[in-house]
Amino acid sequence: MTSMAEPDARTRLREAALELFGRRGIEGTSTRAILAAAGLRNPSAINYHFGSKHKLVEDLVGELIHGTAPVLQRQIALVTGSGSPTIEAWAAIAVDSATDLVSTERGRLLARLWWDYDASSQPSPLESFLSSGSEIAISWQAAVDVVFPDFPHLVAVTRNIVMLRTLEWMIARRAGRILNPGTTPLVRTNELAVARQLMLEIAVGILAAPTELGADDLVMG
Repeated sequence: MTSMAEPDARTRLREAALELFGRRGIEGTSTRAILAAAGLRNPSAINYHFGSKHKLVEDLVGELIHGTAPVLQRQIALVTGSGSPTIEAWAAIAVDSATDLVSTERGRLLARLWWDYDASSQPSPLESFLSSGSEIAISWQAAVDVVFPDFPHLVAVTRNIVMLRTLEWMIARRAGRILNPGTTPLVRTNELAVARQLMLEIAVGILAAPTELGADDLVMG
């Protein structure tokens, strides 16, 4: 009988997988390694509790998105609350979320996992979400039009996607340097406040640069 203090098998698998995925990557982590790290011998344990390794990854990724796209919802709330916020205030929501994430070891592991998942295992999850027709996706795109009234809709949306992906890359790199000290990223920012300011300046630069494109220059597809 399992003691009250001992995590159940599902929790042990999740925690072992997060540690390995965050440090080695999804492809670099075998199910056998997860089972061994979790202290389980049953080779079917991952399938029993999650359905597959991929489903286990998605379960962990769910910690970041919670099924509700929290960053997008905060940006929607910003527009609802202030009517016409600045681009810097809009970008700061994503930057602060990214900064908070990499302030803890668990967050750093999740940041690395998310980048791996977003870049290879599940390409374009944000784009798929925005085209899903969900209420949040529709409301967020309407909010984008409020914050970026001088840009064609698709230019503004595309820039926001690029901005969010750039922040993902930056925090994944920062997380990797802290989790695996032997790595050497292009830019070292040891102070979290400095890293936040750098991310904010880059985010605003992506979002606010002038454009020569018009509404008819871009089409969905």
